[in-house]
This record gives sequence, C-alpha cells and structure tokens, in this order.
Amino acid sequence: MKIISVSRLTLLLFTILAVTMSVSSTASECKILPKVLSAYYDFDQQKSNNSEGNKIQTLAAKQTQLFELHRYNNRVLQRDINQGVNDIWSHKGNRLSLNRAFEQYQHTIEYQSNELRYQPKWQDIFQLVATPDLDKMQLVEQKNSGCQLEQHYFHKTKTSEYQLVWLPNLQLVKFFELKSPTLTRQWSLTNYQGSVEQIAVLFAEYSRYQSTDYADVGDNESTPFLAAMINQGFSASQNTRALHTHHEAH
Repeated sequence: MKIISVSRLTLLLFTILAVTMSVSSTASECKILPKVLSAYYDFDQQKSNNSEGNKIQTLAAKQTQLFELHRYNNRVLQRDINQGVNDIWSHKGNRLSLNRAFEQYQHTIEYQSNELRYQPKWQDIFQLVATPDLDKMQLVEQKNSGCQLEQHYFHKTKTSEYQLVWLPNLQLVKFFELKSPTLTRQWSLTNYQGSVEQIAVLFAEYSRYQSTDYADVGDNESTPFLAAMINQGFSASQNTRALHTHHEAH
C-alpha cells in the first residue's frame, strides 16, 4: 500500500479547494459590463374602471409598446420602436445633453442641457424604467447568481403597488409593475446582450444622420423635416418629459 506524504496530501487538498473555488467563482461572475449593454423591453399598459358601488371592474384593451435600451459608457440610447423616435443621451461632468433622432427623416435635433426644461435623473435614463429608490422598497427575495442574480422588491402606498425584479450585476430592470385602481403598467425584459461591436455600430449609425441644433430649428423652415416639426408645435422639453413620466413611479 502506497503511503502519501503529509506534504503531498496537503498540496492535493489545496488543489481541490482551488479548483472548487474557481468553478464557484466562474458560476457567480457576470462578464457583461453594466455600462456597455443592450436591453429589450415590452411595455404593457391597461386602464380599468372600478365601480365601488357594485365592485365591477371594467378593463380596457391592453396596449403594448416596444422599447430598447443601449448603453455605451457615458452615452445611452433609448429607442421607441413604435414611434421611430430615439433619444441619445450624453452625461459629461454632471451635465446632460440630448440628440433626438427621427428614423423616418434620418435627422437628429441636438439639445444642450440649458435647452431642456425638464431633465430626468441620469439613473432613470441609464435604466430606462423610472422606479422608486431601492432603499424605499422592501427586499422580499434574492435568487440565482452571476448576470442572472435577481432581487425582488415590493412597495405599497395609499394609491399604488409596485413590484420590481432588479438585476444588480447588470443594473437593469427585469420586471416592473405599477398598479393603481385605474391603471396597470408593466415593463418586461425580453432579452439583453453585451456585444461591444454591435452597440458601437448602432451608435455610429445615428451619428451619420443630418443634425440641427435646437436653437436653429426656427431658422430652417425650408427644410421639410424641420418645417413639419414647427407645424406640429414640436417641443423637446414636452416630449422628453412624456417619454420619462409615462412610466414614472409617483
């Protein structure tokens, strides 16, 4: 019978432990960078009409919209697939700037920070879906690991209930529901990916659009696209607020 020396046995045990820790570490790691990723969402909204007298609830048809979120370091692209209107936000030195891209016209309008009467928080831009602060919600469950690590939160006020599934390693909303007696809104993550090349190509595509400073829009009525915007009473501040408050938690 071959006797294994104490030193060799110790080395063997350390090797086994190192391999085990390596496998465990690999399983729990997330190799996708939160600052460089793409996420795809379904947004559902359904109105209801509650009658307190007879407790009858009438539900309107559910409306579904498609949104995309693309992060590229200090830039964020929010795509409204249904409308063909896309917001490209930049965050430099605590200042926001916005390029709004209109796919139909292959044209963008540029806004500086002082030209936006309403400025959403960078965190809301970064995650697309405006949710209550996590420290104001109750953590009820945590499961999975790596990129799939989930934190389930709940919050209730006198008028609304909030349910949130948060992916902390991606800084991403997986699911968010805001429910009130008259309205239910749901955001559902359908897919995500972290290809730097694909995201860079997407941002480069919009950089090739013809661009106009917001301050110069009124001086370019001869341009069909800008004339249409003026005739429609287009306002960056109004549209920006609408984009970020139609799902905002109050």
